[in-house]
Amino acid sequence: MLASLFVSDLALIRRLSVDFHRGFSVLTGETGAGKSLILDSLGIFLSSGGEKDLVRRGSEKAEVSLYFTELSENALSLLEDLVSPEEAEEGITLTRVLYAAGKSVSKINGRSIPFGKMSAVAKELLGIHGQMAATSLVDEKKHRQYLDSALSAEDFAIKEKYDDLYSRYTAEKKQLESLLAQSGDEKDEIALLDYKMQEIRKVSPKPGEEEELEKKLLLLQGYEKSYAALHTAYRALEGGEKGKGALYLLNGAARKLEFFGEEEPYSAYSAKLYELASQAQEIAKEISFHLSELGEEDPGEEMDRVQKRLSEIYRLKMRFGKSGDELVSFYEELKEKKNLTLSRKDDIKRGKENLLLLEKELQSTGESLRAARKKTAEKLEKEIASVLSFLDMPKMRFYVLFAPQEKPSSEGLDKISFGIMANTGEGVKPLAKIASGGEMSRIMLALTIKLLKAKDAGTLVFDEVDTGISGSTAQKIGVCMKMLGETKQIFCVTHSAQVATLADHHYLVAKKEED
Repeated sequence: MLASLFVSDLALIRRLSVDFHRGFSVLTGETGAGKSLILDSLGIFLSSGGEKDLVRRGSEKAEVSLYFTELSENALSLLEDLVSPEEAEEGITLTRVLYAAGKSVSKINGRSIPFGKMSAVAKELLGIHGQMAATSLVDEKKHRQYLDSALSAEDFAIKEKYDDLYSRYTAEKKQLESLLAQSGDEKDEIALLDYKMQEIRKVSPKPGEEEELEKKLLLLQGYEKSYAALHTAYRALEGGEKGKGALYLLNGAARKLEFFGEEEPYSAYSAKLYELASQAQEIAKEISFHLSELGEEDPGEEMDRVQKRLSEIYRLKMRFGKSGDELVSFYEELKEKKNLTLSRKDDIKRGKENLLLLEKELQSTGESLRAARKKTAEKLEKEIASVLSFLDMPKMRFYVLFAPQEKPSSEGLDKISFGIMANTGEGVKPLAKIASGGEMSRIMLALTIKLLKAKDAGTLVFDEVDTGISGSTAQKIGVCMKMLGETKQIFCVTHSAQVATLADHHYLVAKKEED
């Protein structure tokens, strides 16, 4: 509920602070006293635009704060990321500061937030209904939601089942459309895949093969220099026809130094020379191994084979835009794609069958939902007709209109809207087409009584909905508001004594001029 209102420098209001209470409250006062300014101070939390014109002349800014307590579950959920649970339980303060320069600031409990978030919270807390106001009850897009809110628990379960089926249906349809978009002439597609796979199979590249071949080619190209270098090094170590090698000389030197026995440093020199000879011998063995790998045959034929193999791999790389190693995984991709292409036809067939089954179940559940809605609509039409009759509009008829759709939609099998027949014999008109402000106000009141649930705004404001009607009817409007005030906080701006006498609380709006 709205517990208090603070206003400063808003139009004619210099400063205002007022506390409010539960139940049914009326705001009365002379025409022009400023009752509409009270509504303006509330309305700036629901919509934006033209607010700078509300700043009091000569002031830099205007400020309005609303303090709400006893918040609904919906409001609390919207506030989860904005204030702490402890703050929300105690109550929240919504503040808007309007600057004459044109900008504005929105705050919740002193924290600045975007206006959109502020407005979403405010709409959960506050609803304003004027004679010709474009309320949510006039918005045809929300009529189905209001009708569904009146469904019984059993019938609402049918709606939830329909929603689940429709979600599955749209997902299945999207998947099938994707498969159909991918499908074409499978025969040609498979032939092309086979051709590409065959080209890769002819070469059959292996992971790392290209790198190994390039290294081998470099080795073969430098064969003569490599062989000469290795052979010379081997001869220098092992010796040859022209002389003794380093191994022989090292061992000989070590033996000569043994002449000194254990005498130092000669014995140490001898041991070191034997160690060097041993290391040189190991190196000689490794060089001999590399020489045997090179062989003594002409490497020309081997070079031709390596270059031809590299050429085959290079051609595949250019053909498919892949690296040597990627060609291996690309082949597996082609293979997988072929399998998918072969199975796509079966998938499309199964998808069509599943979609057909879902369509039948969706249609069947939609018809059950239509029946449940029509049953609820008939009950709602009678209840609202009863309220309208009580409000001295006995010939006014409220209708829930069902317009069948070609295909099931997220809303069901029908487009649902509310209509009114003002007089017997006249056609049914959309709710938004009602011209009379007095009629609209009473219809809005009847719909509010029957359609707005506890989940909706806990504070409702009615702006002169009793204008242009008789005293007896006005009293009945007051009775309806009194009844609404038992479960919601109701404010009514009124000039009618019949309405005012039924209020729990009275607020007089007066204006005085100074200087």
